[in-house]
Amino acid sequence: MGIVDVLKGLKDKVLDATTYELLRRNFELLEENNQQLKDRVDLLKEEVEKLRAENLNLMMKNAELNAELDMLEEDDEFVMYQGLSFKNNKSGGVDPQPYCPKCHELLSTVDNNIFICKPCEYTTSVFEHPIDIAKKLSNEI
Repeated sequence: MGIVDVLKGLKDKVLDATTYELLRRNFELLEENNQQLKDRVDLLKEEVEKLRAENLNLMMKNAELNAELDMLEEDDEFVMYQGLSFKNNKSGGVDPQPYCPKCHELLSTVDNNIFICKPCEYTTSVFEHPIDIAKKLSNEI
C-alpha cells in the first residue's frame, strides 16, 4: 500500500477537494522520484559489480607484473656461472662470495670445490676457486 492509497482513504473524510488534489499530485511526484531513485540505485549496483571485477583483474595483473619485475631485478642482481650465483656489485664487478642459484642464500663450502645451500639443500661442485670465477666474471662485464 503506497502513500497515494493512504491518501485516497482520507478523501472526503478530512480533506477538502483542493487540498486532496494538491497532496495527491505531490505524492505521485514523490513516488515517481522514488522509482527513479530505485532504478538509479539498481544501475549503480550493477556498475559497482563491474568495477569490482575490473579492480580484481587489475590487482591480479599488478601482482603478476610485480612478480615479473622482481624476477627481472633479481636476474640483474646475480650472474650464474658453473652452478653458482655471484652478486653484481655497484662498482660493476662481481663479489667473490658464491650464492645459491635457487634461493640466493649464501653457500657453505667444505673445500672451495663443493658448495651446499643449507636452506634449500642445493649442492654443486666446481673446479675453480670462487675468487677466480668472480675475477673472470668481473672482466666480462
